[in-house]
Amino acid sequence: HSWRGDRFVAPRSGDHATAPESDSLIPFMPLLLGERLPAEIRQKLIAGLRRPGRLITPYGLATESPRSPLYQSDGYWRGPVWAPSTVLMACALRDCGESALAADIARRFARTCTQSGLAENFDALTGRGLCEPAHTWTASGFLVLASDYAQA
Repeated sequence: HSWRGDRFVAPRSGDHATAPESDSLIPFMPLLLGERLPAEIRQKLIAGLRRPGRLITPYGLATESPRSPLYQSDGYWRGPVWAPSTVLMACALRDCGESALAADIARRFARTCTQSGLAENFDALTGRGLCEPAHTWTASGFLVLASDYAQA
């Protein structure tokens, strides 16, 4: 119902309409299923995530692609890099056998934290801290990723 051959979509309740102009990180969350997700779907999702200029930025994973018409640099969940989604995706990629990609994303995020502090979220194009300047889930995410991937 939600898989469209190359991506997952999030149909709206009631009319089942989708927002095709959105290019969000959310449809990649099924990667959390790891090897329980069919290999063909896993491979297509990972290829989509790897697409240059899409969601992987120098500062971590954007929540909306900077190329999307819906992207907002300070749009809360429409662009900034967040610790929770970064930790989830790093773990998902590792569980899908993509340890090098997981480590790369973790390093990008950790570098952003060391340069910009432990803000609530970060501008995906500049790495500037946004919203609250000190946030516990950012600190926790940084510690988890630094511990898991510092040696990778």
